[in-house]
Amino acid sequence: YMAVTSTGALLVAAGLSAYGAYSQGRAANKQAQFGADTGEKQAQFAARVKEQQAGREREIAVGEESDFRRRQSAVMAHRRAILGGSGVQQDTGSPLLGSEDFAAEVELQARRIRAGGQTRAGRLEQEAGLQRAAGLAEGRLLRAGGRSAQRQGLFRAGSSLLSGYAQAFG
Repeated sequence: YMAVTSTGALLVAAGLSAYGAYSQGRAANKQAQFGADTGEKQAQFAARVKEQQAGREREIAVGEESDFRRRQSAVMAHRRAILGGSGVQQDTGSPLLGSEDFAAEVELQARRIRAGGQTRAGRLEQEAGLQRAAGLAEGRLLRAGGRSAQRQGLFRAGSSLLSGYAQAFG
């Protein structure tokens, strides 16, 4: 009777040990999956923020370009008024060349303002893409680690059952 009881106790202990190993592996997998989901969501959110910032940079550049053009147009109008008031003919010679040079410089500066905004926006969009990719890569690693932990739990469970069986009947 004592041999049956100790054999049963060994088998129960092996079963409990196996269940504990399985449960630990499963819990580690769930934790890894949760970490992966959370990390991916955070990366997606950070990427969306960068994309919004990129859009805002473009809007700011358009506004700055418009403001610059408006200010320079006022300067040009003031110049024309001064030249007209002094009796200088504006559509020939040096005054015309000066006005053309001024207009070309204004256009160049306005395009530089817009290009600066596009460059900043492009950089932010690249950062968004990198954050998204890094979040996905980290998520894949965490998920793989979770699956590995679950497999290890299964192996430990199987080992516990086999050890318990060997002790009980060995």
